[in-house]
Amino acid sequence: MALRKRGKKGYYSAYFRTVKARPDGTLKYATVTVNLGTSDLRTARALEAELMAKNEAARLHQRAQAHMIKLEIASGHRPPEDLPVITRDKKRKRLRLADGVATAEKYREVSATSRKLWNRFVRTVQCSFFDEVTAEIAFDYLQQNFGDPDRGKSFNNNKSALSGIFRFCLVDAGMSENPFAVIPVRRFVSEHQRPFTEDEFIRIHAAAKEPWKTAVLIAWHTGMREETVFNLRWSNLAGDVITALPGKTARYGREVEVPLHPQVMERLSELPKVDDYIFGCFQFSKKSSSFRQYFGKLLDSLGIVANRQGIVNFNCFRDSFITRCDEYGVPRHATRGIVGQVSDDTTDLYSHDLVSARRIQQLPWVNLNKVEKK
Repeated sequence: MALRKRGKKGYYSAYFRTVKARPDGTLKYATVTVNLGTSDLRTARALEAELMAKNEAARLHQRAQAHMIKLEIASGHRPPEDLPVITRDKKRKRLRLADGVATAEKYREVSATSRKLWNRFVRTVQCSFFDEVTAEIAFDYLQQNFGDPDRGKSFNNNKSALSGIFRFCLVDAGMSENPFAVIPVRRFVSEHQRPFTEDEFIRIHAAAKEPWKTAVLIAWHTGMREETVFNLRWSNLAGDVITALPGKTARYGREVEVPLHPQVMERLSELPKVDDYIFGCFQFSKKSSSFRQYFGKLLDSLGIVANRQGIVNFNCFRDSFITRCDEYGVPRHATRGIVGQVSDDTTDLYSHDLVSARRIQQLPWVNLNKVEKK
């Protein structure tokens, strides 16, 4: 017998081996776990001693019964098949939830977002192993954390990410069903961001501090998402073309080639090369709360707010870029290749037509010194 602490409450559990009867009357060795319901070691040891005494008494009784049966068989009072046979069941290997990401990555790379959502699930749910998670537990987790009517998108995103990791771990966990797969998706009204006007961009650029001043200029001329912008590397720059791996398509390994506007190249030429990251010359932490909140507060301070066209955030530069490309006649397939969008009606998922894509380098320069007073 052994004592171990388990669970978030730190209660002791006693582990010991015993003999159990199957429904057909045969016996088997089994490991029994008893939650002692206490985190006090002295109390746990006393309860363990009581369990050991009961277990020993049960084993002595079983041995005495088996001996009596042998004597009755030897004397001819019982048939030989009445002698109980004790077998050992092969212990089934169980997969821990904490090992879910590592197990899934044996089959496919797990994105940073899915990893984050999975770790939150593991910390929150009152289970330790995959086979303990039922469809009811999975639904309760989603409902309790993302069940509000205005969080339908978060509900669906978490369901999709958790279901994906479960799907890749089913074989290793010895399971046949994915508890998240049976949960229906939520209907929700998606909020779209609107494009920034050129005047709004000029005001944002004028008010922004580094590294955001450089970041918004790059996003305005490339349509890159915030994550992609801040992860750009000098080693991915060849002449006036930079190769980027957008975070949303990283799991597919689909890179995009983006011709850089002369205004961006001019700004990059002014930055010192401290390390391989283009933004390595600036002192900031992408994980800090002040960094994550900065751009939203900047928009609020400038009075740039949502309207009937849509909400405002950093991704609005993406819409602004696509809108400007349309206005100046950049071919749609070239725009898709730059921003990494998937075509709805063709199979050219990511175009690498640099001849057409270079037309974005002919888009007008922005007069960054033209700031209208508000």
